[in-house]
Amino acid sequence: MKVCVDTTVLIDILKDEFPDYQEKLYSAIKKGEDLVAPAIVYAELMPQFKGDINLLNSFLKDHKISIEPLDIDSVKEAGNRWMRYLKRKTKIRCPQCGHTLNTKEHLLSDFYIGGYALTRCDAIITRDRGIYRKYFPELKGYEG
Repeated sequence: MKVCVDTTVLIDILKDEFPDYQEKLYSAIKKGEDLVAPAIVYAELMPQFKGDINLLNSFLKDHKISIEPLDIDSVKEAGNRWMRYLKRKTKIRCPQCGHTLNTKEHLLSDFYIGGYALTRCDAIITRDRGIYRKYFPELKGYEG
């Protein structure tokens, strides 16, 4: 099974947080699943390694995760769902000054990861299922 690994789970491992999600990844490794992540995950992880790509590459290799480029199908899927998100995003105005306030915002990178997982993988390992459940409902979470 080809399984996309989201950045959140890898950061959980580095910070030793959310053991249930870490266990899903380790279970997938033990089962020999084909673990992959789009290149955007690589970029999101770089600050955790202070830009040391040798350490980052070693971490990914130790966890049997391959990095793959985003393809046009993944990007189109991400773009379509990003546009849907932008249309749904609530605009709130300050009752005193009338200034538009931002509500909780998702990042485009979340949509790239979702588009990649949906078009290239069988499931995703992530702690952040809210965005994927709402904007990628057909995407399956990896249960191990």
